[in-house]
This record gives sequence, C-alpha cells and structure tokens, in this order.
Amino acid sequence: MTVVGESIRRLRLIIAEDHAVVRQSLRLMLEMDDEVDVVGEAVDGGQAVSMAQELHPDLVLMDIRMEGMDGVEATRRLKEVEPDVPVLILTGFSEDQILLKAVEAGAQGFLLKDATAAEVKDAIRRVVNGESLVTPSLLRKLLEEFSQRSKETHPAHSDLTPREMEVLLAVAQGKSNDEIARALVISEKTVKTHLGKVFSKLQVNGRAQAMLYAIREGLVEV
Repeated sequence: MTVVGESIRRLRLIIAEDHAVVRQSLRLMLEMDDEVDVVGEAVDGGQAVSMAQELHPDLVLMDIRMEGMDGVEATRRLKEVEPDVPVLILTGFSEDQILLKAVEAGAQGFLLKDATAAEVKDAIRRVVNGESLVTPSLLRKLLEEFSQRSKETHPAHSDLTPREMEVLLAVAQGKSNDEIARALVISEKTVKTHLGKVFSKLQVNGRAQAMLYAIREGLVEV
C-alpha cells in the first residue's frame, strides 16, 4: 500500500500449517491485503523455527497440531532463538489444556480456524502491535493453574523499577506497545527494552504470562 510520497511497510508473516489446502487458503486470503506479505510457509514446527531465524518476520501464524514438531514446542523453541517474534496460534478447537501450554511456551494469543478474513487480519495487527489475545474462559483456566503453583516468599515484581512496574501494569490492562509509549511519553523501542527486563525479572515468557502474573499477584483487577 502506498501513500503519496510515503511507503507503508508491509507486515511480513510466516504461516506454519501442515495441511496444504489450509495453508494455501490462508496465504491467498492474507495477501489480498496489500499491507501483508507472506514471506514463508512451513509444513511443521521445526521448519517454522528455522524460517523465523532466517527471515525475522513480524509474526508467525502457527497451527497448534502438526505432524513432527507441534505448535507448542515450536513456539517454545522460537522464543528461545527469536524472542521478539510474536506467535499467534491457529487452532480448530478450544481445548484449554493445550492452549495453556502454548501460553506457557510464549504464544501471544489464539485464533480459531473458522475466523473470518477480517477477524484474522485484525488479530494479526493486534498481536504485531503488542496486544495479547486470550479468551475469558482460557484466562480463568490459566489463573487457576497459576494459583495452584507455589507462591514466592519474595515476589518477583519487588525487583522491578518504578518504570518497569508501570509497563507491567499497562500490559496487564491490555495496552499495546504504541499505547504504552504514548501514555508514558517514551518510544516504542524503549517500551520493548523495558518489557524485556520485566519478562526476565518475572521469569515469564511473553505478555500473556506477564498479564497473568499481575492478576495473580493482585496488581490489577479483572
């Protein structure tokens, strides 16, 4: 897409899906949008991780069930080598346990395969902009799981700086990187730097887990 005298950078995506028809349909649908460019198609999780390391996309659209390496393990490995690349899980069902594992692996959110084209594109943009897409029912399951784990005597958030705490609370409120940057009058690059430190100190793998931590610890209300 071009504006007079200015070019808009296209979002670069990788699709990881082992069913060729589904994969090709997704590609055709996404590339009807002139702001999206599908730079790679992976047939399993291992190939998706390798492609992401090579191509550095803006997002990986990852099927949760694939032959070979599945979407959960692929997300975990991807986050180890390309922590800044968000993963949007593609699923044909709402099975809380496996989706919970995907959040723990670092997925930013979930998208049902029967979603409309508009819903798919909206979800992609939201995740690329730094939002987490977790359904209310899954959020409840995740909170139950987190509450059953041993509580720390020294809460990890006590090690956060005041600015890092502001960023954590903003994430827990569902704000995107752009919204956080504008609210705190800092750059998006600085927001990402703070987020990296927050995730490291809290020992969480991504925004969804950081949000759950804040809710579990009573830092924000749901």
